[in-house]
Amino acid sequence: MKRLILPAGAALAAVTPGIAAAAVGRGAVNHSPTAAHVRAYERAYHEVAKRYGRRTPGRNIVEDGTAGRGPVTDAEVVASTTVLDRMLAPAPGVAAPVSSTTPAATTSSTSPVATGGGGVPACASESGTNYSTGPSNTNSSSGATGRYQITPGTAAAYGCNLSTPGGQDACAQTIYAHQGASAWVGCGG
Repeated sequence: MKRLILPAGAALAAVTPGIAAAAVGRGAVNHSPTAAHVRAYERAYHEVAKRYGRRTPGRNIVEDGTAGRGPVTDAEVVASTTVLDRMLAPAPGVAAPVSSTTPAATTSSTSPVATGGGGVPACASESGTNYSTGPSNTNSSSGATGRYQITPGTAAAYGCNLSTPGGQDACAQTIYAHQGASAWVGCGG
């Protein structure tokens, strides 16, 4: 009779795969996404694209993988599905932004701290204090524009009017309330 000699970790994985994965730690085990998670992600991804435009949900990580890292893990699919679901069902209790057309709303602030009002962090001001929506302050590939570089699809998703500084501030406050600072690249998103 032949004996199979396995390292202790492999034996543990063979007997209790869930416990072994937890014991090994995050990143050491690469689990492929489950079929149920892929279906949920695809449903949410396509619904966001249908409602708000094909660019709004960004890269389809199930079809295209992650930039520079290849295939996605189940945890990445679940996390992305959560973000897409939040886009489809905004948090309750947050009123839609109302654009302001008062003359005071047309001035810009130079303060380096939370200047958008409502606690929006300074890092969200991707264009400094430039509220312009003209071609010189609009991303030609994504269409993101204004002080906070908000894409047209995101503005539509939250019912924002980006044509005024007050509308941009209100939109940034709404996005921040729903998604937090990670909605902006400069804030770690």
